[in-house]
Amino acid sequence: MYSSTQIRGFHVIASIDHINASLIWDQGKCSRFNWLWFDVTTYLPYTDETSYENSLLVQQSGSLALSSMTHVMKSLTPNAKNIFILLTKHQLENKDNSTYIGMSIQDLYQRCREGFLVNSDLTLRAQLVEFKDHKLIKSKKSYDGIEHLMIPIDNATLTEFLEQHETS
Repeated sequence: MYSSTQIRGFHVIASIDHINASLIWDQGKCSRFNWLWFDVTTYLPYTDETSYENSLLVQQSGSLALSSMTHVMKSLTPNAKNIFILLTKHQLENKDNSTYIGMSIQDLYQRCREGFLVNSDLTLRAQLVEFKDHKLIKSKKSYDGIEHLMIPIDNATLTEFLEQHETS
């Protein structure tokens, strides 16, 4: 294993927010990596730190997101693929709606039942776990407690993904 002192011009900048951060690396690894430790506690609430969540810098877009979706889709069952396609189409149909917060899970379940994609709510939720694990969908509850699902990827990438899927 090489350290940053052994590879000329190679530097690592990292940040960690954990009470036991100093215990993660043993003394040998710390000396080999030649880490510099700085305490830069801001004491700001996490809401301030996560306020950039929707910035263009952290949104999934472009070829990386498209490649990720395509890769995950190859490993899914036909029914799971169709569930994601259904969710994608619904989101693109509502792209001009500024109040759109996602497709309600009840609406998705109803459409999946009609398309013979699932036979129970439990089956649908099991299928959605895969999408959540790969961060292809986000779940959010509305003010009235209804769960809504949204794909956190820009519409241009979703459109390109849908076109690729339909041609294959």
